[in-house]
Amino acid sequence: MSKPNQSDDEVKNKIIVDKHIWEFIKYTSVSLLTSLVEISVFALFNYWIFSSLSQIEIQIWLLDYSLANGGLCSFLAFSLSFIIAQIFNFIVQRKATFKANNRVLSSAIMYGIMILIIFLLQLWIPTLIHVPISNLVGNDWADLIIKNMMMFLAFIIQYPMNKWVIMKKVEQI
Repeated sequence: MSKPNQSDDEVKNKIIVDKHIWEFIKYTSVSLLTSLVEISVFALFNYWIFSSLSQIEIQIWLLDYSLANGGLCSFLAFSLSFIIAQIFNFIVQRKATFKANNRVLSSAIMYGIMILIIFLLQLWIPTLIHVPISNLVGNDWADLIIKNMMMFLAFIIQYPMNKWVIMKKVEQI
């Protein structure tokens, strides 16, 4: 109930603010779950499934996955864990957080474009910072630190894009 001295507009504004705060909490919770999925898949790929590929260098345009940067193992682990986590994130955020009712196909295409940009950033930035971080904390810790940094970057880009561009709730007539 509203306080006796609150106007209807003040009550409506408080409800809207509370709704946005709750939505951000849900977004953050789902993002943390997505992060858990991504870190788990990354660890599985980086330290077990693809570990034998760390001695194979791969260079694609700006992406320099030399032996010092983890080679093909790191490239595959970063790439595949990100893709798997983003598919999970799209499905859950669309329905559970934003309750989007816009067209799924157009939403998926926009999400895919956003993710492609983030994906390229997440493949490129580690090649710039891996060696200095690895020199400070060791190779394994550097991989995990960088992976967490890249997940945070995705988090801060995705919320506003999802909320106001990609996963809109369309007024039903």
